[in-house]
Amino acid sequence: MRYRIGTIALLGLLVLVGAVALARSSGLTAPFPGIDRVESAAEAARNGDRETVLLVADKPITAAELTEMEHWVAANLAWMGEVGTRMAVTDEQRAFLERQARLIEEYGKPTVALAALIVDRTLEAEAQRQGLWPDERTVQARVERDRDLAATSDDPRIKAYLQAFGETAFWQVHYPRVVALEIAKERLYQERTKDEPDPTRRQARWLAEERALVLGAPIEVVVPERLPASIDAAVEYLKQYYDLQSSVSSTG
Repeated sequence: MRYRIGTIALLGLLVLVGAVALARSSGLTAPFPGIDRVESAAEAARNGDRETVLLVADKPITAAELTEMEHWVAANLAWMGEVGTRMAVTDEQRAFLERQARLIEEYGKPTVALAALIVDRTLEAEAQRQGLWPDERTVQARVERDRDLAATSDDPRIKAYLQAFGETAFWQVHYPRVVALEIAKERLYQERTKDEPDPTRRQARWLAEERALVLGAPIEVVVPERLPASIDAAVEYLKQYYDLQSSVSSTG
C-alpha cells in the first residue's frame, strides 16, 4: 500500500521519493526540517507558471508543478536526514532512508521531481481508463475529513499551503485535486491486488504493476527548454527507485 506521511494527502508527496514505513507519528519538533522548501513549494503551487511542459499518458505537467515538486524533494531530503539522526528508528529503516537519500542525490532533485510527476500522471491516466476516478461526492467527503484533521494539527507543512492559498482556495480548489488523485491511487491499488491476501506479496505485486505502467507510459515533451531534467535520467531514476522499493518489500 502507498504509505501516507502526516495527516492529509498533501503530505503524501513524501511518498514519491521513498520516505516510507515511518508514517503518521514522526515526533519531529518545530521547526520542521525543510519547511522553507515546503513554503516555496506552496508558493509555486499557488502562483507558478501554468505552461504545459510535457504530457505523460496525455496528462499535462506544468512548469509550476515541476517547481513545486522539486521543492518537495528538497524538503524530503531534509526530513529523511532528521529522521535518520534524531528519531528512534530501526537500523533497517535508517539504512533504507540513507539508500533513498543517496539515490536522490545521485540523480539530483530536478530529475527526481520529474520522475515523481511521471508516476502521478501515469496512475491518474490508468485510474481514469479503468473507471476508478472518484466522483465529486467522494472527493468532498475526504476533503471534509481531512479538513477536520488539519484543524487539530499544528503541522507547519499544512500551514504553509493554507497561508499560500488562503483557506477557501485551498480547501475548495487546490486540495480536492490532490485528494482525488490519492483516492484514485488507492482504488487502483485495490483493483490490481485484490486477489492477493498476503500483505508482502500484495505490495510486491503492486510495485511490479506500477513499475510496468510507469515505465511503459508515453511521454511527449512540449516545451523542451522548460524541462528541468532529461526524460532518460528520470526513467533511469525510476528503475533504481523501484528496485530499492522492491528490495524492501521482499524482506517484509
